[in-house]
Amino acid sequence: MANDIGGTSRNIQEGLVGKNRELEEEKARINAILENIGDGVISVNEGGEITFINSQVTNLLGYDAEELLGKRLVHTIALVKEKGNELSVNERPIHIALLTKKKVSDNHYSYIKKDGSLLPVGITATPIVVGEMVIGGALVFRDIAKERQIDVMKTEFISLASHQLRTPLSAMKWFTELVLDDSDNLTEEQKKLIENVSQANERMIELVNALLNISRIESGRIIIEPEPSDLGQLIDEVISELRPRTADNKQNLGVSIIKNLPKIAIDKKLIRHVYMNLLTNAIKYSPRESNISVMVSISGDEIVSQVSDNGYGIPDNEKSKVFTKFFRANNILKIETDGTGLGLYLTKAIVESSGGRIWFESTQGVGTTFWFSLPLRGSRPHPGVVSLDT
Repeated sequence: MANDIGGTSRNIQEGLVGKNRELEEEKARINAILENIGDGVISVNEGGEITFINSQVTNLLGYDAEELLGKRLVHTIALVKEKGNELSVNERPIHIALLTKKKVSDNHYSYIKKDGSLLPVGITATPIVVGEMVIGGALVFRDIAKERQIDVMKTEFISLASHQLRTPLSAMKWFTELVLDDSDNLTEEQKKLIENVSQANERMIELVNALLNISRIESGRIIIEPEPSDLGQLIDEVISELRPRTADNKQNLGVSIIKNLPKIAIDKKLIRHVYMNLLTNAIKYSPRESNISVMVSISGDEIVSQVSDNGYGIPDNEKSKVFTKFFRANNILKIETDGTGLGLYLTKAIVESSGGRIWFESTQGVGTTFWFSLPLRGSRPHPGVVSLDT
């Protein structure tokens, strides 16, 4: 009996030794992988305290391991937005990932290194969940300074090219208008050809202006001059301009604005562009005799505007692309061929530069609703050097 017990004990010990060896080997393999990848890797426990960093973290940020391990990540390494404002704890990707149990990715941040300089980074924060419990998180970041530099160069090129295109396009516009003003001497066929040239030229001017506006906002050169404004009056002005189009399409456009809506400090030229783009899209991408509505309400410390239609909608597999450059949904391309695909990208950039946010819901064949918010406290002024082209 004693021999049997002793043999069993030795077998258990040998099994444990073998299992420990396997675990040590696996740990060594994982550490070797983490140490030799080009990205910074940080792990935190459920309280957000740093439990592991790889060598790239110290190489990229300049901190020693002793300065980071055991400290709360959100209080140790400062993270700022692209425009230079430091993120609060609640805005940090790792905090959001731990709170929501969802992966968070973004390329619009910069870490402040130990020497005070900025490191542009792309960040992915992932919660570590066992069952229903969050036991920690992993944060991976990479140096995207070169990518940012390339983006700036592309923006500058687009701006320069757009400026160069404006002169010949303006000349073409002037010449076609001059010829059409003297259309009595033209045959019907000649007049139609000139009108086609004029319409094509107008589309090119629209594209060039959109590219210029995007380059100005992306480079931070746009002027933002907030002043107390009545959103109801601004919406009425936009709708009055669009009435001929809704009348042609026999569309019903309704407006509902909360009573006693306070004035809000905004740049009217910029926010007017937002309403104009959302309503133009609703009109353009909805069938005849359809309904379009605008609603304005207050939610917490924000004024929220809603633009709804019962139009063609956006396919589910394309919703993630809605606010990207040059995007046009496949179902729309079959119905409406004209369009630059830049309107919603520019609209999002304007809303965010005004301190707000924008989102949407859509069902194909049923309709789309866009919401955008503006802070009740108003937009912050920005000196800039250029204004928005309309």
